[in-house]
Amino acid sequence: MTQLLRRIMLGFPVLCTLLVSIGCTSLGGQSTATDPLAPLFAQGQKQFYAGDLDRAVVSFSDAIALAPDRADAWNARGFAKSRQNKTSDAVHDFQAAAQRDPQNSLYHNNLGVAYLELERPGDALLELNDAVRLSPENPLPLIHRALANRRLKQLPEAVADLDAAIALDGSNAIAYANRAVAYAMQRDFSAAKQDLDRAIAINGSIFQIYESRALIQLLAGDYALAVKDFSRAVALGANDTVTYYNRAVAFSMIGDGTRAQKDFETSCLRGYTAACPFSRVSSQPATPTL
Repeated sequence: MTQLLRRIMLGFPVLCTLLVSIGCTSLGGQSTATDPLAPLFAQGQKQFYAGDLDRAVVSFSDAIALAPDRADAWNARGFAKSRQNKTSDAVHDFQAAAQRDPQNSLYHNNLGVAYLELERPGDALLELNDAVRLSPENPLPLIHRALANRRLKQLPEAVADLDAAIALDGSNAIAYANRAVAYAMQRDFSAAKQDLDRAIAINGSIFQIYESRALIQLLAGDYALAVKDFSRAVALGANDTVTYYNRAVAFSMIGDGTRAQKDFETSCLRGYTAACPFSRVSSQPATPTL
């Protein structure tokens, strides 16, 4: 295996960010019609879902000012701040929520995910242990704990968590996709591809899953299939520099130097310096040997 392919093996997509966008954490809220905070929660949620995050934060801050002991208000503001990419601020708010309602699995889950985004997997694991303990029938804390275990290189534990999540919800494409990444890190590429096939059969709209399967195909020498999956990922919205770089490698391996060079150039222009030497080659196809 070439140096380039060994480098590619490190590039399996991490799906936590994806999970945030489809329900990794939750805005939450326990307000009712008789709740004095109900108007602020309704206003904040409307602003949040309309994409007006700054005003949503103000609304939830007003709720906190009126009822500083309300854990759901702290959680809601933390969630809005996490969507603003103010993760350190979100951690503060999620901590406040968990301190006020320590038996609420959601708040520990949200705090754990925020720690993951800050590259603090040890802290994340502690919170996600609590989330799983408090809500053992919910697959999402298990998936997130698997991500923490994976970051800590505890791959058997990560697989065990994902096994449990799949047992609870066999239609969860994210669980299969993340288990595939854990298998790939253990060099069990056959099991990884089977899980990625299942994930795509369940939900064929997630570009990270196609990227992961494309990497498996590339490492297995199925270069045409790798090109097809990378291209599908791009069509679904993948625009990471490494995606173009990896597709360029696949194009090179099937002898399509023109399209390989174009992808290397795209990757280079977007700041991935490893692609730049290949992008300057115009007289011959790029090759993955260094």
